[in-house]
Amino acid sequence: MSIAIGTFLKLIDADGLDTGFNFQNFFHGEERLYNGDSYIFGGFGFSGGTLDLEGGNISASLVFALNELALSVFRQATEQFWLVRIRTVWLDPETFEEGSTFSEELYAVTGFDHDSSRLSVRLSSPLDAVQENAPRRTLTASLVGELPSTGQVSLN
Repeated sequence: MSIAIGTFLKLIDADGLDTGFNFQNFFHGEERLYNGDSYIFGGFGFSGGTLDLEGGNISASLVFALNELALSVFRQATEQFWLVRIRTVWLDPETFEEGSTFSEELYAVTGFDHDSSRLSVRLSSPLDAVQENAPRRTLTASLVGELPSTGQVSLN
């Protein structure tokens, strides 16, 4: 039995708007349409998410071949606090048509490093309690139930 997996990467600016930088890593030399968006081939690797023991720090990484375009895009993404939406999808191993979504993850671009041949992009959870940064989401009583109105909590 064989399987095929493709990854679609979409860069989103800090206001939640599409930047136009959409990449996929399976269809070499092709532009693919997925969920109504066009994705060009960008030979990249995605590490997948890892979390710390408390669950508060989610991190992942992307690796691209080093070139001027990738360096420019991810420098801008880091400086302007862009987000990246990564969708991993099952592909039909015989036709390579997209099937169901295996996972969908949202990260903040937090930095990058490079050497002479590759660009490593650091990704982290877009939720930052210290900086009060929770993109496009506000906790309300309708979402999470009753919220405390004071800093005092008592257990009875």
